[in-house]
Amino acid sequence: MLIFIIFYRFITKDFNYFAGQNISVSKPSFPFGSSNVKNMFMGKIAFLDCQGELVKEFPNDKVMGYFMFQSPRFLINDWDLAKQILIKDFEYFTDRPAFPDADPITSNFMTNLSGTEWKKMRVLMSGVFTSGRLRLMLPHISEAGKNFAKYIDKISQEGIEIDMKDTGGMLTLDSIATAGFGIQVDSFADPDNTFRRQALALTGAQGYTEQNPMWGFMKILIIQAWPWLGIDILKLKILPPKAVAFFSDAIKKTYQQRLATKQKRNDLIDVVIEEMRKSGKEKTNSEANNDENIDEFEANAALDTSDMNATKFEDEEIVLISNAFLFFFAGFDTSASGFGFVCHKLCMHEDKQELVYEEIMDVIGKEGAVTFDKLSQLKYMDRFISESLRFTKLFPQLERVCTKNYKIPGTDIVISKGRVVNIFTLNFGYDEKNFYNPNQFDPENFNPENNPNKFGFSSFGQGPRNCIGMRYALLVLKVGLVNLLRNHKIKRGSTMQEELKIAKDLKHVEGRLPATIHRRED
Repeated sequence: MLIFIIFYRFITKDFNYFAGQNISVSKPSFPFGSSNVKNMFMGKIAFLDCQGELVKEFPNDKVMGYFMFQSPRFLINDWDLAKQILIKDFEYFTDRPAFPDADPITSNFMTNLSGTEWKKMRVLMSGVFTSGRLRLMLPHISEAGKNFAKYIDKISQEGIEIDMKDTGGMLTLDSIATAGFGIQVDSFADPDNTFRRQALALTGAQGYTEQNPMWGFMKILIIQAWPWLGIDILKLKILPPKAVAFFSDAIKKTYQQRLATKQKRNDLIDVVIEEMRKSGKEKTNSEANNDENIDEFEANAALDTSDMNATKFEDEEIVLISNAFLFFFAGFDTSASGFGFVCHKLCMHEDKQELVYEEIMDVIGKEGAVTFDKLSQLKYMDRFISESLRFTKLFPQLERVCTKNYKIPGTDIVISKGRVVNIFTLNFGYDEKNFYNPNQFDPENFNPENNPNKFGFSSFGQGPRNCIGMRYALLVLKVGLVNLLRNHKIKRGSTMQEELKIAKDLKHVEGRLPATIHRRED
């Protein structure tokens, strides 16, 4: 009984946190907190729809509060305020909620770092994904693209349905294996290879992991709500230890081989090693913000590196293993999903699929080499990809941690240091001030002549903590689309849904993304 009372007091002690502030709050209750969190935890709504439930409760509020267990959190549902927090006042919100665990590899992910440590890593990794670096990685990605093309041709002859997320996952996996780790894998010829099995185990794919998905979700919540309990006492590890060890060992062996042989492949490991060799030198704000990988919003935020010494890392091996591993973990499943979303829209809008095909023919042709310069000329494909991600509606929010007390402009609301702030971005992509035809699937929404507002598109995040691997992900996607469409058409499968929905089992999509492939007649 005493333990229950202590636990009850621990959960409820901050339930009056929002008292005295002019803010709507979703009423909390023991033990889950607010109703949106309870519904998520009980499986009534999807994990990605948790904040959407709160917006439904307070549809006209720009700022609202809720509780995740004992932790009070803020939700922002206002375009101007979101931009203020993510970009203009970034100095108050430099951190993401971390998901560290008892494994030193995953604890050193760039996404788990904060403050100066994160800045050091961001400066380092910004040099990895420049156009020049990606140009050198493209030949490796293209080899995976050729294997994909052979597979697509075989499928078109057999006349069977394939799941486009699974297929995109094989392309993404093989691309990362060779361009990231220097490992040659052909998942299309051997879908049961060890590398793919471990990758699917890592991402919790059904049939490939021993871990119950709900237990994985529970571990995340425990670590997020009570890190002292999850990490220090229970020693919880979010990712499957066997899969983590497999990829860590693979990266470590490749790294050590490169040091011993001086061999260079211009893959991710080579590039990270080279960037770390240069990291002992000072890098000024001007140099950092002139990096070709930094977009206009990141440049506007002017990442302040004045509190940094030379960006030298004490344990080079851990830095390389952690961030090469993160590159794989963060990129594999998300890129596979992105490929599936784009293919879904190609099936739903065959007239626009023809426009993508015609552009490929004009720029590259049926047998032309897939070069970096040629891919850069596929402007309609760029627009189609962005519109597919915008219109899929499965990326509803961004999260930041307040690093020093912040008074929301024009209000008396104060966000205390350490509080998590969720920015509900889903509606930004459907606002007429951001896109000229926001409620229709129309790639011309991203035509520069129609003045799209890039802040309305948040699939890769916003500001200095956006997705650093965005350009790499888009490059792989474009290589895949060229190899898919220049000799084939893709058509809707028998059970493909017209609208994709967030699943309640913590996966991005309900159901599968089946399609048929048909060879084009010359």
